[in-house]
Amino acid sequence: MKKINIGVIGSGFIVPVFIEQSKRFKEYHLVGIWGRHEEKLIGFKDEFEYYTTDLNRLLSDEKIDVVYVALPNKLHFEYAYKALNHGKHVILEKPFTVTYKEAKTLIDYAHKHELIIFEAITTIHNPLYKKVMKMVDKLGEIKMIECDFSQYSRRYDRFRKGEILPAFDKKLAGGALYDLGVYNIHFVTRTFGEPYKVEYLANIEKGVDTSGVLVMDYKNFKAVCIAAKDCKAESYGQIQGDKGFIRCETTTSRCGAFRYKPNSGKEEFYCDNDKEEFTGWKHELKEFRRLYMNKDFVKAKDYNDQTLIAVRVLEKAMRSAGLDY
Repeated sequence: MKKINIGVIGSGFIVPVFIEQSKRFKEYHLVGIWGRHEEKLIGFKDEFEYYTTDLNRLLSDEKIDVVYVALPNKLHFEYAYKALNHGKHVILEKPFTVTYKEAKTLIDYAHKHELIIFEAITTIHNPLYKKVMKMVDKLGEIKMIECDFSQYSRRYDRFRKGEILPAFDKKLAGGALYDLGVYNIHFVTRTFGEPYKVEYLANIEKGVDTSGVLVMDYKNFKAVCIAAKDCKAESYGQIQGDKGFIRCETTTSRCGAFRYKPNSGKEEFYCDNDKEEFTGWKHELKEFRRLYMNKDFVKAKDYNDQTLIAVRVLEKAMRSAGLDY
């Protein structure tokens, strides 16, 4: 059986999730992990063949096929480009990059060299999300889309006290939209494409959006998306048409349950019954495995085109709010 040998760049809180989720698949094999601080890497010594603070060792390792980049947002472009330049396929954490130019550069390089670069965004690979989007036509003419991904961050308390961690670090392109709002953007744009106009009304503290409202204008309908790390609410995604609505009862990253309610007729409810917190990862990693094993560059390009739309929306939104990362 062909193995997918993985190298990991980064040692932050999301890396243990990636490790555990990759273990679901017998094809994934964890080879090496790189980070700047050895004291952090030691905790991963039993999961990999080796850990290193020498990036060149990891990237030059001919055994490694794919590099998973899990660094703060601002560093995504630099390290993903280095991995591609060493002939590695790349799984790049969301948000893909900070700017459209960076995203286009990575994707063009990957295409030119027949490498797969894949945004780690759970939303669009979820089976229930795909089912929702197949049912959109039942809603008639779309009038309004609403999303709310509000998740109070423990790091916010530390941020207010003056401790600046990557999630709220302006220098690393932290903030609510890039962290949580990116899921809302994919939820909307995967089906409805790029909006005509974008505006982001942000609550800004110390130069970072701790929460905000993104408005995407599609001319004939509007999408209003809330992302917040400084307050909490029930998260959902809702699509409204003149013949009914669909309401996702979870975060747009999870897409674990939804209701379809026509204006007249019986309500339908769909649920995946999966209680695991990070269940979306299995669908995401399953799809990357399929792309890699089948060398499906056509579908990889489809996902890349989706990523470019999302990054362009993110960049326009931030600029509209006066946040130039």
